Amino acid sequence: MKKLKLTPIAVALLLGAGLAHADVYIDGSFDGGVNVNDMGDQTESHVNYNATIGIGGSDQLDAGGKVKWRLEQGISNENLLSDGGDNADGAASFGGREAWIGYESEAGTVRLGKMKSPLFEALDNRYGDTGAKFLLSEYGLGQNYRPGSAIRYDSPNFSGFSFSGLYDLDSGTSDHYGYDLAARYAQGGFFVDGAYQNRKNADGSDDITVGNVNEFDSENWYVATGYQFQNGFGVNGGYKAMEYTPTGASKVDQDLWFAQGSYTAGKHGAYLTYAQLGDKADVSDSGAQSMAARYNYSLSKQSTAYVEGRYVWNEDNASYGPTNNVFEYVGAPGENTGRLMAGLKTRF
Repeated sequence: MKKLKLTPIAVALLLGAGLAHADVYIDGSFDGGVNVNDMGDQTESHVNYNATIGIGGSDQLDAGGKVKWRLEQGISNENLLSDGGDNADGAASFGGREAWIGYESEAGTVRLGKMKSPLFEALDNRYGDTGAKFLLSEYGLGQNYRPGSAIRYDSPNFSGFSFSGLYDLDSGTSDHYGYDLAARYAQGGFFVDGAYQNRKNADGSDDITVGNVNEFDSENWYVATGYQFQNGFGVNGGYKAMEYTPTGASKVDQDLWFAQGSYTAGKHGAYLTYAQLGDKADVSDSGAQSMAARYNYSLSKQSTAYVEGRYVWNEDNASYGPTNNVFEYVGAPGENTGRLMAGLKTRF
């Protein structure tokens, strides 16, 4: 995402002369397209959009290091996951998606506030524009996408290795919390990613990923590895494990295997992803297989046109949809679903 830096005059006009010497930027993206969705018992057509606008800045301190901050707003007409999507409660308000302040030095960055969890960020950054995010990053049993009261640390890069940790205080009580740990290694065309998330006594009253239960415990973790060849071809694959335990009930678990091939050359980029979603808990034939294909064409350094297709083979007791909210499904269990979409995405 390109950052548009504001001149001191512009900052003074927007925010007051008191911030005239601060480094302030505005950035964002707008993604919109037309899609046709096969939802089992019916076919739906939509024009969908997802927009993000952020404003942030930094201040060089006299004693060294920087104070950094960010406010981010998301607007969407899609019915995305209640606790993670761009259309989540409050996300359309100013600072509704991210609102944090932090300190950056040679020892790393510490942030306080609302921000992406390291697990969600790692998956979304890698697979967000490949057609596969609807399962890989946006589907997770009890997964926390943007903790609202978090402390996060991001390390410097040590010869290709870096790590992150986040603790979500939530209501501030000792029996209601969550945390993430993530690590990354990249050298040449090779990479390895890994992350783990744990939530304790989370409020699930408005969380459709766990069936709107009162409280639950959850664990999500994943690992992925891949290699980008110099001729433009790339391969990667990984595993994601998900489980949650409602208060007073049995554990529900599920796993996800995935593999992706890609090719990039000049203005062209193509991605083909296969995902195998296992049975949920002890319910037989409650998994699914999915294929996603996407072609990107760069119209400029900031704008991309794309065509994307998804198809989900639901087993007899499964009902996963092809949209960014896989629970948004109207057909009977066992029906296959699909999506075809064409759109534009621009960043500023």
